[in-house]
Amino acid sequence: MLSFLPGPLLLLINLTLFAIDAIVLGSLVVLLGIVRFILPFKPVIKVIEKIDYLMFFVWSINTKYIILLTNKVQYHISGDKPLGPSKPCIVISNHKSWIDILMLHSVFEAKIPLTKFFMKKNLIYVPFIGLACYALGMPFLRRYPKEKILKNPELRMKDIKTTKKVCRNFVENPACLVSYVEGTRYTHKKAQQMNSPYKNLMPPKYTGLGIALSEIGNEIECMYNLTFYYPDLKKSGFLELLLGKVKHVYARIEVIKRDELPHGNYLEDQDFKNEFTQYMQDLWNAKDKILDEFKEEHRRLKETEAA
Repeated sequence: MLSFLPGPLLLLINLTLFAIDAIVLGSLVVLLGIVRFILPFKPVIKVIEKIDYLMFFVWSINTKYIILLTNKVQYHISGDKPLGPSKPCIVISNHKSWIDILMLHSVFEAKIPLTKFFMKKNLIYVPFIGLACYALGMPFLRRYPKEKILKNPELRMKDIKTTKKVCRNFVENPACLVSYVEGTRYTHKKAQQMNSPYKNLMPPKYTGLGIALSEIGNEIECMYNLTFYYPDLKKSGFLELLLGKVKHVYARIEVIKRDELPHGNYLEDQDFKNEFTQYMQDLWNAKDKILDEFKEEHRRLKETEAA
């Protein structure tokens, strides 16, 4: 709607709107975080979770329409429809840009439960953000350097225990665990450095997702396999979004129901671990082909527009 305006003006508009949205909703989240900290009882937490979801819904809708207001975006969404927000689930996605989180909520439109991400433990001390994330029940993990883990293997078990505890909480208070399985944003340079066998992806990291499925795979509603492609982005994407330069977003949603997922004990069953590794490699091969299809679809679209 306003995408015809010059980039610097769009930047100002976007920063203002996103700031207002964050300050209003974020302040409520922080207040809830204080209540949750003072009264960490299950009945209180359940009420807070419901209020959190309402704010999550409002934030998702606001985000989508702010983007549509300042970017002339065409969403090319294909695949399956989300099953609804009432049951716990997992979302796995490729990680291309800093805008992935915003686009994830724009695509799903709050038709999934409140999304939660594993975060580094030290982020809890960041003013405002740390308390807001705590209020939303985000799981915090302490990442130890490999040198420390080699000297003290028990440190590795601390994050594993935290992961298991967090997964149980996702079932008791239905939420959506989001996992960017590549572990970092994809760039061609990074992929070359890691000798990635894929054309458009980093190699998947299995452990966190494997533990999560071992813990709650029989209790989640499904796992959503989400694939994103942004043909207009040249760099990280967030600044380009603020400047109104995002024109096309390609997304495919695959619903993998509970009985279609591999089940077993990732940490103790080597046969299951091998099965799960092969499952993820097959999934990533298919995702790589989807990204090639998106590129070809966009190429044909540009040819049609130019004709």
